Amino acid sequence: MHRTVLSSPIQYSLRLSFWDMEKRCFSTSKLLDLGTNPEDFLHYPNDTCFHLDTDLVYRIEKLCGRDVEPELEQLLWPFVDPSVQRKMEHFFSRGTGLAHGKLERKLLSFDGQSVHSFDKRRLHYLRFGSTDQGRVFRMPPRLEAKLLNRSRDELEQYFLEEEARLREHELKSYLYAALNLQKHFTESFARSIPQALPAEAIDEAFLTEFCLLNEDRKFWQERANFSNLPDYLIRYLILFFDSNFPRRNKNFEQATDFQGQHRQFRWPDRKNTVSKDEMATLFGESKETLQKADKKEITRLYRQKAKSLHPDTGGEHEDFVKLTRAYEDLLRSRRDT
Repeated sequence: MHRTVLSSPIQYSLRLSFWDMEKRCFSTSKLLDLGTNPEDFLHYPNDTCFHLDTDLVYRIEKLCGRDVEPELEQLLWPFVDPSVQRKMEHFFSRGTGLAHGKLERKLLSFDGQSVHSFDKRRLHYLRFGSTDQGRVFRMPPRLEAKLLNRSRDELEQYFLEEEARLREHELKSYLYAALNLQKHFTESFARSIPQALPAEAIDEAFLTEFCLLNEDRKFWQERANFSNLPDYLIRYLILFFDSNFPRRNKNFEQATDFQGQHRQFRWPDRKNTVSKDEMATLFGESKETLQKADKKEITRLYRQKAKSLHPDTGGEHEDFVKLTRAYEDLLRSRRDT
């Protein structure tokens, strides 16, 4: 089951993952659009059970060349009326364990590649809720098995569904862990208390890893167009800058006290700021507009301009770096006031 990432209302479709012999990677093929209401393909003969639309089953089986009704029932189960779900749950869940899913996946050719580290880190946080990724490569094999022999589109749909269970205050920690931002810091508490780190440094580390992931062809498998950001990455960009770390706690205070007690003298870094005139030119706004804009408006203007200045969309690297520096200067000036 595939659902759109950024459009509203959400559009659903049925897709098939398969091994592409020519491209030597897993690919995705669309089978059928389900529109915005997949529940329209469910029928209720009474208040205790449901059955699938016969025309839908016939069309999918014709495309796949085999019996797919049990799999379709699993895919559409989340859209079944809740009262019917409660009555059918025990019966419906019988015989739908992992063994059947593994058997189907073994039918796909395996490319010999291990699970991508970004996928491992995402799964690790979703299962254990920890930003400390020290044990990420020692997860039980049965967990990693969920990520094998799937196309990138199918994997992202899987994570999209799992991420829906995260609470709002967990989103930034989740992306901090998934992109392994802790490797950019030497502080001992970087693994477990990221909110104690400088916000500007975390943002810079995020943009660095974000761009590297966007350019990772091994990760994206069947993706052919690298001139635009995929919707999946755009969603992460929005989530990161629209979210905050959990509130500061006792551990945070201990970390900052530790920093203060062990601070050593060093010459201040050379300032590398952007002038107000350059900011106005980069953002395409007047100096007065930028001066009055709050943090949310500044972030909105940055995202809008970054789309055209990013090197992946034909922009110049130096202009994008200067825009990011101007953005950080503007945010810093808001904190100082």
